[in-house]
Amino acid sequence: MLRDYVVTIVDACGPRISGSESDARGIELIKGFMGKSCDNVEVEEFDVAPRVLQRLTELITYGVVAIFVTFFISPVISLVIGLGSGIIFFSSRWYDREFIEKYLEKKKSANVIGIIKPKGEVKRRLIVSGHHDSAFNMTLLHRQFVWLTPVLEFFTTVSMLGMIALSVYAIAEGKLFYPIIPTRIWSWTVLIGFFGVITSQIMRKGLVTDIPVEGANDNLSGVATAIGMADYLSKNKPLNTEVLCISFGAEEPNTKGSQSFVKRHLKDLETVPTSILNFDMVGEEGTLRVVKKELEVKSTHSKAYVDFVCMAAKEAKVTVKPAILPFGNTDATPFSRRSFEATSIVRLDASGLPGHWHTTEDNIKNVKEESLIECVELSKAVLTALEKKK
Repeated sequence: MLRDYVVTIVDACGPRISGSESDARGIELIKGFMGKSCDNVEVEEFDVAPRVLQRLTELITYGVVAIFVTFFISPVISLVIGLGSGIIFFSSRWYDREFIEKYLEKKKSANVIGIIKPKGEVKRRLIVSGHHDSAFNMTLLHRQFVWLTPVLEFFTTVSMLGMIALSVYAIAEGKLFYPIIPTRIWSWTVLIGFFGVITSQIMRKGLVTDIPVEGANDNLSGVATAIGMADYLSKNKPLNTEVLCISFGAEEPNTKGSQSFVKRHLKDLETVPTSILNFDMVGEEGTLRVVKKELEVKSTHSKAYVDFVCMAAKEAKVTVKPAILPFGNTDATPFSRRSFEATSIVRLDASGLPGHWHTTEDNIKNVKEESLIECVELSKAVLTALEKKK
């Protein structure tokens, strides 16, 4: 049973923060599972700063406080902090720039790559993937608070932009130090800045914790899907499609495992048409969604490929719907940024939310065997449709 893979890893390793000993134990277990079905299994190590996203969150939220406080000393300093914080955040999330990693402790994680060769000549490649690392508990992502997260992000962003605009105004008026500006503007400055300080610190407390979660659904469910696909292909070799069943490491610290894989194998990936079908949070109840865009990281996946996956699912009688992810990012993004056909499959419930996302309730009791089987069926359907392409 596919669920047994999840149970075995959770029981043996517990939470698997990137670069931890439990992460390493999980990698060895997954390598063993893959080795029973794949023609070859490779483990590729890479460096990761496990807390990089939490440190990035702290940097931005403390930056909001600094923008507000320093404005009353010097709008120039406030402007520099505001612009610097924005550049660091968007460069890290949108363009994978490693501004913060260089100052953080590095550890080792790894990708586990199971390779299944086809019967004939390799004419195309399909990657079926998930990630084995787990996240930290984020209080704001619990069901009763999740609606608050976009509200806090909105007010924090508006506050930063407002303070930057006020700094520009003060500088334009020649008030470079200890500015004295009209009373109404002072009132707006205090109101906007105070709002930003409050919302940013609520975000920091709600998103940065030291409590790791089991990560049964996010994302051993995706790993179980990749292993299940390998099991199927060990007895049903594809004709002309090389299939890589991959368990990526370090997805939670901003998709560092998949980024490492794409950089290391870029030339090989370009030798034949390569498609990526990544699974993330698919083990609980709900409807499978084929991700078109990941808004937070400014990632757009191939529309033609999303449509192709939806059509393959329809032919196999697997229910899917296209969707846009407003928050977070997935291991499909590093591939789409290199113009490969890629998408992620996530499962959302009736409320439009993933199951127990980054919370302590993400445990094995919520993972359903039938949900994992459906994902393997979708993988088989996409492979079958690819094999029919000329």
